[in-house]
Amino acid sequence: MTQTADYLIIGGGLYGCSIAYHLALQGAKKVVLLERNEICQAATSKSCAIVRTHYSVEANLVHAVESLKVFEAFDEQVGGDIGFQRTGYLILGPEDHREPMLEVFNKQNEQGIDTRVIDANEAKQLHPLLQLEDVDVIGYDTRTGYCDPYLATTAFAKRARDLGVDIQTGIQVQDLQAEGMVKSVITDSETYETPHLILAAGGWNAKLASTIGIEVPLELSRHKVITLRINEDYSKSWPIIKDLTSPDKIYFRPDSGGVVLIGTGDHGDPIRDPDLLTDEVDSKHIERIGVLMKNRMPAFAEANYVNGWTGPYDITPDWNPIVGKVPGPEGIFIAVGFSGHGFKLAPTLGESLASMVLGETPRLPIDMYSFSRFQEGSHLHGAYGIGSIS
Repeated sequence: MTQTADYLIIGGGLYGCSIAYHLALQGAKKVVLLERNEICQAATSKSCAIVRTHYSVEANLVHAVESLKVFEAFDEQVGGDIGFQRTGYLILGPEDHREPMLEVFNKQNEQGIDTRVIDANEAKQLHPLLQLEDVDVIGYDTRTGYCDPYLATTAFAKRARDLGVDIQTGIQVQDLQAEGMVKSVITDSETYETPHLILAAGGWNAKLASTIGIEVPLELSRHKVITLRINEDYSKSWPIIKDLTSPDKIYFRPDSGGVVLIGTGDHGDPIRDPDLLTDEVDSKHIERIGVLMKNRMPAFAEANYVNGWTGPYDITPDWNPIVGKVPGPEGIFIAVGFSGHGFKLAPTLGESLASMVLGETPRLPIDMYSFSRFQEGSHLHGAYGIGSIS
C-alpha cells in the first residue's frame, strides 16, 4: 500500500519527537513520524540528559539558554513531567582555560544566566567531597540541571499526538527515493509519499541519506557511561561537575538510588555501525575512571561499581550539529551530528527546524548549522578545542 503525508519524520528519539511536536504546534497537518522500535529506544535513551548553557560557540549558548527555559517549565510550556532536577554546575579548568571561561561566563550573563567565577572554599561548600588543589579556575552556574531522557522524549511524543501527529512504531525504513517534489519512504510494510522529509534518526541518518545520494560528513563513536556508589550519602542537590583538567574531560552528576553517573567528553571509540553497539564497558575503562574520580573526590577511593552502558555519538568535523536543508533534492531536511550535546538543544532546534520546513523564519536562527558550512569553510570552532564542551 502507498500512504501519503504532508510532513514525514524518520526517527523517534528526542529530536524526531521535538520536531513533530513543533510542526503540529505551528499548524502543520498530516504529520507522520516513523520509528523502527518504540519511542526513545536508541541514542536518546542512553543520554545523561544534562541541561547546561556553558558553550563557547555562541549559537550553542543561545539555543541552550532558550531550551533551558523550556526544560525548567516543561509542564507549563509543553506538558508533562520530565523529571527536571536543578543542581547547578561547577566547571573546573586549568589556567589556560581561564580566559575562554570568563568570556563564556560574560555571554551567559548577557543571556540571563547566573554564572560566575568562585574560589575553592565556596566550591567545597556547594560540593564538600571535592578536592580542588590541582584546579586553577572554577566557574559556577546556578541553573544547570538534568532530566529523565525517556520522560522528556515521550512527553514531546504525547503532546505531538495530542496535536494530531501520527506516530507509528515498529516500522523499519528500507529505502528512500527522491524524484522531483515527491519523496518515497519504503518500509517493511508499505510506502509513504511526502513532499517534506525530515531525517532525525541520529547515527542512522548517514546510511539513510546515502540511499538518495547524500553523503553526510559524519563519524560514529562509542561513549561509555558508568555509575559508582560510595558508603555515604551523595546528595542529589550537589552540583554537576565538568572537569576540564582531566584528560578525558569527565563529567559527573547525582542519579537516583544514591549513585553517581560519570561520562567523558573525549572522542570515544570509533564504530562503523550503530546496530552493533553493545552495552559492555571494559574493566580498563572502569579502572581509569575510578582513578580520575578518586583524584577529584578522595571519598571515591573505595567506590563500588554499580552499572555501565554505552551510547553512540554522531560526530561532524567540527563537533557541532547539522540542522536544515540537505544539498540536492528539494524538500529534504536533516537534524544530525549533535556530537554529545544534542539533548540540551532539542527544544529550540526542533522549533527552528519546524519553522524552516514550513517556510517560516525561525525565532532562533539555525543557518550557522547548515550542511554547506563545511564546503564554505564556516566551521563552528569552540574555545576549548574539538569536543562536546565547545
